[in-house]
Amino acid sequence: MKKIIFILLLAFTFQISAQEQSNWITDNKVALELSKTQNKPILAFVTNNQKTEGLSVLNKEFFASKVYRSIEQKVILLKLDISNVQSYNVRLGIHYTKQTSAPGLALIDKYGNTILEPLVDMTPENITAFLTLLNANL
Repeated sequence: MKKIIFILLLAFTFQISAQEQSNWITDNKVALELSKTQNKPILAFVTNNQKTEGLSVLNKEFFASKVYRSIEQKVILLKLDISNVQSYNVRLGIHYTKQTSAPGLALIDKYGNTILEPLVDMTPENITAFLTLLNANL
């Protein structure tokens, strides 16, 4: 019985997504300041913290990729939780991704302007194309 519990606990531990292991900033103002001082763009991850098929594909194809790991240090990581509809993050999420739903990813400059077309349609092909664009622009 102890072995089964240990195996289940171990399996659960390994399923922690890469985006949760990274050092995500949750305050847009702090991210903008860091972007200015470190001269790095911001990778904004818009989420509503709900398990969806889109988030699952994003975790598997984007956050677990080697390309993401290579660009992770070249950007400021900003996580915007839009689960509270009264939150200012909802407006920021719409501004950055041009949509009202989650998940979404956008590359932002130090002034809060979107640099590339945001990733909002979570398919393996779109994620690969977005990673290629990120890698080419960083």
